[in-house]
Amino acid sequence: MSDPNEVRLVLSVRAWNELRQAYKRWDSEEVHRQLNARMRLGRDDLFSVVAYPSNIPPPAGVDISRDELLEFLVFGIIIHGGQEAAEVFANSVTRENLGPGAAVGADLVVNPAHDPFSTHWCPNEAGDGLMGDRAAALRTIRANPSLLTAAGLPGPEQVNIVFVDTGLPLRLLPAGSFKGWPVLEASAHSGAVRLPGNPLTSHGEMVARNARAVALAAAPPAKLKLLDCPAIPDGITRFPVFLSSVAAALFSIFSTIATGARKAEGWVICNAWAVFDPTVKPGQASYANNPDHPIAIALRLLNDTGADLVFAAGNCGQFCPNPRCSPDFTGPSRGINGANALREVLTVGAVRNDQVWLGYSGQGPGIAGMANNKPDICAPSQFASDDYPGSNTGTSAACGLAAGAVALLRTRWPSGRLMPDTLAGAIRRNADQPYGPADWQERTGHGILDLAATAADLHQRFPPAARRSAVRRSGAH
Repeated sequence: MSDPNEVRLVLSVRAWNELRQAYKRWDSEEVHRQLNARMRLGRDDLFSVVAYPSNIPPPAGVDISRDELLEFLVFGIIIHGGQEAAEVFANSVTRENLGPGAAVGADLVVNPAHDPFSTHWCPNEAGDGLMGDRAAALRTIRANPSLLTAAGLPGPEQVNIVFVDTGLPLRLLPAGSFKGWPVLEASAHSGAVRLPGNPLTSHGEMVARNARAVALAAAPPAKLKLLDCPAIPDGITRFPVFLSSVAAALFSIFSTIATGARKAEGWVICNAWAVFDPTVKPGQASYANNPDHPIAIALRLLNDTGADLVFAAGNCGQFCPNPRCSPDFTGPSRGINGANALREVLTVGAVRNDQVWLGYSGQGPGIAGMANNKPDICAPSQFASDDYPGSNTGTSAACGLAAGAVALLRTRWPSGRLMPDTLAGAIRRNADQPYGPADWQERTGHGILDLAATAADLHQRFPPAARRSAVRRSGAH
């Protein structure tokens, strides 16, 4: 660890005009003065503002002003004075001082990657670690065209899937100028901006192709757009600060959705990432068990707009965790933590195509202080592709399938009819539990995603408006 007297924190606040203007100018002296005055710290040397990750241009092709995009501001803060000073700072981040939505939590350094985005099931009995292909994975979650048609899918609604990932290639993004959100790579004034359509790795493409395959399994194909938010690094140190960049990206997505007509569209936010090692320094506000971290605040705001939040369970299961997983955050009640363990998100673990649970898949219960019944469901991983040279591995592959399933359901049941909690409840209720009683289990959650059963259940509980009208007319006679 680095010097414990320099604790790094993420701070988010709902902007007031003077602060926003100083932030846009990268004016550290004025930003510090305003924050210090509002927080009533009584001293000027307790903290420094060192990062401005919200200072990104508005996404191309979207009618939103810079000020609207910066409704919430995210800061990288360095605390001077160790644990005691960090506690003083954190205790001053209150609604009374900084307004509603103010939050503070840990920021983390991304460690170098020593392995590719791949792994094996446990035990490792196969040479390539794969079982079946994507077509088999679609059958496993019952995304069969005939079953989906019988259940009323797809519907007429347009749905957008946002991939908070390493980036998507241009060939998967929609025509036109709006392809997603730029992200500030390094939170300093000279930091480069990562633009949609320029992926760092193929990870995002793997996830997106899985999501698209599910959403297009119905006939005719669903109305779907894939959008890029390249906020996730590939594990290299040139993108040293992680959580502040992700928080700023999520607030940027929220501002775009909440402004103007886009709020009425369907939105699914696919997060096929997890933090391998959320260890914090002494005095640093936590991330792993902090339901009020700035990232959690941004996700709740998105959830309130009607956006569906889908997260991977992570690859820190107890039997064959990713080598980068911290032993302190591996296995039951530890491996699923942070944003992945929030109540508002649908957390997805991984099984093989034959429904055998994969031993690296993050297992529950969720870390103490967060939602207990995590993961919510499982979906397949460790399978080959028919349209992509790479393999589908990790809980990321499963997360992509689940996000596509949610998007397909949203084409029939938009958030104006079903809020995210109701839709997620239907997915959990209709999941197929491969082990033990039909209830929540720490490895597989409520069971394996059953898309056809979920759609049929929703079709019965929330029939199309035309059908409801016909029923009322027939009753009148």
